[in-house]
Amino acid sequence: MNDYRNEMSRLGMGAIVRSGKYICPHCSASRKNKHDRSLSVTFEADGVLYKCHNAGCDFEGFIPFENRYMPHISKHYAKPARKQEDTDKSRLIRYFAARGISERTLEVYQVASKDKFIIFNYFKNGELVNIKTRENLGNGKKAFYQEKDTEKTFYGMDIVPQNEKKLIICEGEIDVLSFYECEMYAVSVPQGAGEKKLECIDNCWDFLQRFDEYIIAVDSDEAGHVLQRHLIQRLGREKCKIADWSKYELRGKDANDFLRVEPNILKDCIATAEFVPLAGITTFSSNKDKILNYFQHGFEKGFSTGWLDLDKIFTIKPGYLMIVTGIPTRGKSFFTDNLMVNLTQSQGWKHLIVSFENTLENHFSRLYAMTYHKSFSQKVSSLEDVSKGIDELSLYYLRLELDRGWNVDEIIAQAEYAAKRYGINSLVIDPYNRLDRDIQDREDLYIGEILKKLSLAAKRLNILIIFVAHPKKQSKEDGVPDMYSISGSADWYNMADYGLTIHREKNEGTGKLSKTTQVIVHKVKDITLGDPAGGKCELEYNQDSYVLEDKYQQQYWRKDYVD
Repeated sequence: MNDYRNEMSRLGMGAIVRSGKYICPHCSASRKNKHDRSLSVTFEADGVLYKCHNAGCDFEGFIPFENRYMPHISKHYAKPARKQEDTDKSRLIRYFAARGISERTLEVYQVASKDKFIIFNYFKNGELVNIKTRENLGNGKKAFYQEKDTEKTFYGMDIVPQNEKKLIICEGEIDVLSFYECEMYAVSVPQGAGEKKLECIDNCWDFLQRFDEYIIAVDSDEAGHVLQRHLIQRLGREKCKIADWSKYELRGKDANDFLRVEPNILKDCIATAEFVPLAGITTFSSNKDKILNYFQHGFEKGFSTGWLDLDKIFTIKPGYLMIVTGIPTRGKSFFTDNLMVNLTQSQGWKHLIVSFENTLENHFSRLYAMTYHKSFSQKVSSLEDVSKGIDELSLYYLRLELDRGWNVDEIIAQAEYAAKRYGINSLVIDPYNRLDRDIQDREDLYIGEILKKLSLAAKRLNILIIFVAHPKKQSKEDGVPDMYSISGSADWYNMADYGLTIHREKNEGTGKLSKTTQVIVHKVKDITLGDPAGGKCELEYNQDSYVLEDKYQQQYWRKDYVD
């Protein structure tokens, strides 16, 4: 039993597994109406809030629970050895002096050199965890190298004082040094602009929680805008400010450009940084970068599903809601798992899974077989294989613990946390009928409301949400179910961005299910991602690789995504 469940039991609330009104275990025995439900219990994202509203009863409090997910296993990182450094630092000092950076700052950050290389040492809690070297290639060109298999952290994080509540985040070690010259503390991402390169957020999560505000002061170029967008998504709009270099007549793209010419601009730019606008009214000018990018490059293409036949019908993009239906036991969950594996192997996607009908052990065994193309059995896999698989798959697949009921609001809150903490790219809810809900709600109104919430959450968090729903009970005459076969509401079709039926035919004579999985696409709302009319694709189960394959068996692109 989890620690919070032990505490619930100790307080007399052991039978409570969902939000609601209950009889107070503290005062009900002494009351005239012993059945009065005066106790309010609310399951929040981070714990259980309880309070008795009976006058004179002081029974109230908060029971926190730690991580609600399948344990997230840390990677095993290599520890770099300190590089041999030049004893004569005169050339290094001259180079940085020309960029407005003093010898004292170089000493604070332990910047060194070796021949034509500049050495940036990364420290975390006083320990050297990574080394990045910069090579000047001449003609203004440069190259960067990092130690292999080391922990990716923010550069300069150990220099930031413990009592600092605002953190400047920039896009290069020299920018960190530039801010320090102006008596400001900053950190830099170690690997550039891509979303997949923000492993530093995962590794420095506790460090980031110290701050009330993040001031994003990245380069004012296309790569910088991409990084800015990903940082806002991971850190939360409500805590992010933007340093805007473009508002100054003196042109420059980063902190060091301005330090060399007018240091006061750095202070002014940080002091006048504005919060990212929250959801609401927007303008074309505030989305200028998006519009210009669309003008230059057109619509952003979707990601492959992993099956070329299916890609002809639709491709995948985060920010959308996918509804998957089909007769029970005909392959909905298997297809969904295979799609997750494909996206992880091709794009490095991470997933939060709410699987009400699949135990943790069974679910792991299927993901293991699909990923490594080997059976989860002692005849084929060794204990070492499975142990390694646990460590590796835990980096990409998170599960919500199912020790109580969950409603849609609670699941969305967990997904929001997971999007910031772990950078998840998808949320899978399987199936709809196991969700916790107020039975007093009219089902059609309830379905419309939760689909609206999920659709908005997908856009706000920029994740793909896959929602699995069983159809109403089918008769033999009904045939293959479609989106309108799902009980309760036409909104299953109306509000879906993608609408799919997964089906396997059943042999009436033998009762066996076909190995051919039919993927029937009823709807693709975004015309840039596929055919609005949908289509049909057939996938065959390969018992040797434990995955579904299209007729071309186009699995050649699979690659080992774990080093």
